[in-house]
Amino acid sequence: MLSTIRRIRAERRETGQILVLFAGGLATLLIVAALAFDVGMVLVERRDEQNAADAAALAGARYVLIDQTTAEDAARTIAQANGFDDSDPDETVNVYMPAVHGRYAGLPGFIEVEIQDSRPSIFAGIIGRPSWDVSAFAVATNKQNLSFPFGMLALNPTACKAIQVSGTGVINLYNGASVQSNSNGADCTGDPIGFSRTGGSTINVFGPATTCRSAGGIQDQGSGAMTCTKAPDSFALPDPLRNLPAPPKPALAGAMAPVGFTRTTDTYPNYCPGKTGTKPPSETQPNPCVLGLGSDAGLAWILQPGLYPNGLVVKNGATAYLRPGIYWIGGGGIQVGGSSSSDTSSIISIPAGFDPTGGITHASWETDGGDVLIYNSKLPGIADGPITFNGSAGRAWLKPFQVADSIPDSCDDLSCYNNIVIFQDRTVTQTVTLNGSTSETDVEGLIYVPAGEVKLNGNSGTLNVDQIIADTFLINGNGGTINVNKGTDFESDIIAAGLVD
Repeated sequence: MLSTIRRIRAERRETGQILVLFAGGLATLLIVAALAFDVGMVLVERRDEQNAADAAALAGARYVLIDQTTAEDAARTIAQANGFDDSDPDETVNVYMPAVHGRYAGLPGFIEVEIQDSRPSIFAGIIGRPSWDVSAFAVATNKQNLSFPFGMLALNPTACKAIQVSGTGVINLYNGASVQSNSNGADCTGDPIGFSRTGGSTINVFGPATTCRSAGGIQDQGSGAMTCTKAPDSFALPDPLRNLPAPPKPALAGAMAPVGFTRTTDTYPNYCPGKTGTKPPSETQPNPCVLGLGSDAGLAWILQPGLYPNGLVVKNGATAYLRPGIYWIGGGGIQVGGSSSSDTSSIISIPAGFDPTGGITHASWETDGGDVLIYNSKLPGIADGPITFNGSAGRAWLKPFQVADSIPDSCDDLSCYNNIVIFQDRTVTQTVTLNGSTSETDVEGLIYVPAGEVKLNGNSGTLNVDQIIADTFLINGNGGTINVNKGTDFESDIIAAGLVD
């Protein structure tokens, strides 16, 4: 009898526990179902808002380039027709020209419609959520061509910190020389950073308003400063030279000439233009032309445009004066200067007919410097190489290519290369290094390195550049100054039409 009573009591306790568990589970199930219902209704509401914002922005875009008042009226009319009325206390319809959100924020000619709504909860009130705030926006424009000037443009779409500025140097941006990173930072292991400034480095702006834009995030850390307007999560800019063909391969460069000394051609440096006897230049030569070896240290030579198989090296205080024209590097790259702080090796472009026997000053070069294009490529069987202007105690003064434009919009007369000073083959991923340490490195015109990195290092010196397009940038000067002057007018153009955000 006692055992039966105990069994009955135990069964009653189990039945009570089951009821408690059932009640708790039922309450949880009801809460989840209520939230799911409310969230579903919110998603429907947001879809309706997005559809209304899209339609309203498109309606306003028809007039945005003509009459902003008419554009706003059209946008509000369509929003209201889709059920969203700004006069409703629970609804807000904002119209912005220019847009204030998205990738085109601040640009003229764009209209943004933002719709906000406070929707009462149906079941979520049981957990203390009486309403839901829902919003959506859309940006549109009528068809327009947009031009974006820049001083530096990084083309890589995913690199972590495609533009990386560090050290203690100073970057000065002049004449509206904006800086653009097309990278969304997807290759970063942490935050997706497309543009980074750290340490004591400083980016200063002089002249027109200048923007530091990135398709990803922008990192601005350290004791330095960044006075350009920061625009993270911006749209990428197209490469304005993406359709520019490579310059045609010329014949071997003409014979170079000694400056201030005499030398028979058979005693010219091996593999250099004009060398006769053994080891003359050829398209299959195994080594570069080297100026400054042995007893040639400190000597100056005048070089002619043309093909330079396996590259050019200027070292041990030698000077290469470049006559106007295209210098087609068939491999090996170009190296000027060495690691020694006392190396005064130089590369200087000079006008046709100029006699540099007495030297050349920077002031006279500014007035009369020659016009050159260095095309860095590779011949079959010859490895490509980097371009390195160490400029430790020497000079790197180059002016961009210029020829008369007798056939507009044609490359038949080579005028499509005007204002370009360095053009690296799109299949060459080598680095172009410009180092202004203890000296002045002045490279005018556009530097175009679409598949390689450009390194700028202004240690204790001044580095002047105009415009640069590269895959990525590494700027790490300490105590030096880099001036980005935007002296040329290459711009990225995009066509915007319809809904863009």
